Amino acid sequence: MSELLIGTNRGVFRLETDGNIRREEGPPSVTYFTRAQQGVFALTQERALWRRDADDGWQRVNARPVAEEIWAFAADPRLAGRLYLGVSPALLYWSDDGGVSWRACEAIRRIPGYDQWTFPPPPHIAHVRSVVPDPQVVGAVYIGVEEGGIYRSGDEGETWESLNEGLYWDIHTVMPAPEGTRLYATTGRGFYRSDDGGQHWRLLMTGLDRRYTVPLVSSRTAPGRLYAAAAAGPPPGWRQGANAALYRSDDGGEHWVRLEHGLPAQFDVMVRQIAVDRAGTVSIAAGHELFVSQDEGDSWRRLGGELFPIQALAAM
Repeated sequence: MSELLIGTNRGVFRLETDGNIRREEGPPSVTYFTRAQQGVFALTQERALWRRDADDGWQRVNARPVAEEIWAFAADPRLAGRLYLGVSPALLYWSDDGGVSWRACEAIRRIPGYDQWTFPPPPHIAHVRSVVPDPQVVGAVYIGVEEGGIYRSGDEGETWESLNEGLYWDIHTVMPAPEGTRLYATTGRGFYRSDDGGQHWRLLMTGLDRRYTVPLVSSRTAPGRLYAAAAAGPPPGWRQGANAALYRSDDGGEHWVRLEHGLPAQFDVMVRQIAVDRAGTVSIAAGHELFVSQDEGDSWRRLGGELFPIQALAAM
């Protein structure tokens, strides 16, 4: 098991290889992590940007990179300094100097249908909820808009291709397979897969008995192995309990199995974070609770002691 960074509303903790959890000196709170060439980056509740490297620990990079509300954070580890922020109203920012300076991708506002993008709660303003680099093309990037669909740019954000044929447009996570043309997406209606680079999509729900799919990650060691969490309904109903569960697919989403041994019968708090390390150890967070599996999800153990509400995980 590798070390795991745990981001909470009271700072950063580290799960070490001996199973102990220790606090790190660094950002006072964490809402997002991403791994980049320069190390691990974190965003705080106050929207400050911090960086962690092996030699110097945590250092604040930018007191407030953007003014807007942040919904997504990503890095392209192949490009030194490349970071992305997805915000509300729906827009993408990027940095090429490790977060010191940022520029807005105004071309997103020119995507056909932009003015029809929406979000259920008032004032119905859409946001870029998912950002991920294209693993096949350095510098290319995908965005997922809640609610507005999936788009790809291969020219530094100058133009955007719509990838929404057959896809429900309430996007939570978009994730390309590390090789080939396969794309995955979690949505408010379920799990979707495209085998042709997003030109066409299929809804795949075999074994998924809950439709509101949110987090999605892939194994670093087994092609086609995916982990996802889903709730019975959207967030307004979570006040009475999310009724959520964790699932694994070993065939790229064609079939799913619910993971149960050592986990609650159902999660009343949504499973928002899933992380997989290089050895295949899987970690999940739901509210204050952290669970870890060292057999690819077949069995789980809850780590002792309640943490502060967990907002982000990063497997080292």
